[in-house]
Amino acid sequence: MADDLTQIAQLLNSTLCPDVAAVRAATDLLDRLSNNPFFPFRLLSISTGEGNQGPKIAAATYLKNLTRRNVTSSGDKPSNVSKEFKEQLIQALLQVELPVLKILVEVFRAIVVADFVKQNLWPELVPNLQFAIQNSHLISGSNTKWNTLNSVLVLHALLRPFQYFLNPKVAKEPVPPQLELISKDILVPLLAFFHQFVEKALANHGRAEKETEKVLLTICKCLHFAVKSYMPSTLAPLLPSFCQDLMRILSSLSFDYAVHQDDEYLMRLKTGKRSLLIFSALVTRHRKHSDK
Repeated sequence: MADDLTQIAQLLNSTLCPDVAAVRAATDLLDRLSNNPFFPFRLLSISTGEGNQGPKIAAATYLKNLTRRNVTSSGDKPSNVSKEFKEQLIQALLQVELPVLKILVEVFRAIVVADFVKQNLWPELVPNLQFAIQNSHLISGSNTKWNTLNSVLVLHALLRPFQYFLNPKVAKEPVPPQLELISKDILVPLLAFFHQFVEKALANHGRAEKETEKVLLTICKCLHFAVKSYMPSTLAPLLPSFCQDLMRILSSLSFDYAVHQDDEYLMRLKTGKRSLLIFSALVTRHRKHSDK
């Protein structure tokens, strides 16, 4: 295994060099190795390992492209990705640094669409993600290996396919059972923590920690995807309290000074924008709930 890992890491390093011939040769060798069942595991191991970020980005990118080649999003058949790889992928997503996460989450999305959304497979996914979110560092308050921002970004990727109707030609399409499960087991408990994050952000008079602001924004994106088309039954009763938190976020916004790209207040403005999108979805899609 160590020899395989070293060889693949060296080939990935070669793909980063300026020599076109060397890049082509390394890519050809990687393509030949990609037929072996161990190959995705090695790429995942490299992308989550220590050392320079370049090879990790290269490994994650190759894994993303390999997954897109092998996993169809049409829903005709499941991904055939092993349970072991899925478990390792989830663990990696919860811990890697953000630049690698942004690439690996595309691997996750492809498998989610093929297995969870289209085939209603992967029964371990929601319980495992629920456990990871509840035990992540900002929510549990402990020094855990699971990063809260990572965990809600994974949730965001999981919810993305449900932002649109899965069967738009079906009149009054019911809420998919997968979305109902996510809502009941993850989103409903998460709303209590969302309220706490809002309290923490607003207590700092508009200048909350950047990490908290990113988590707030990502949770808002998750909830927007959850209600953009459908209305999960377990979310509907919580709309009044949730909307109050959104109104508090909007009330905290200030437009009296310029905001720079690296300013954490930009996250607050984006959260405010997402709040307005949620209100728009509630009014245009779910009037029977929003009018109450």
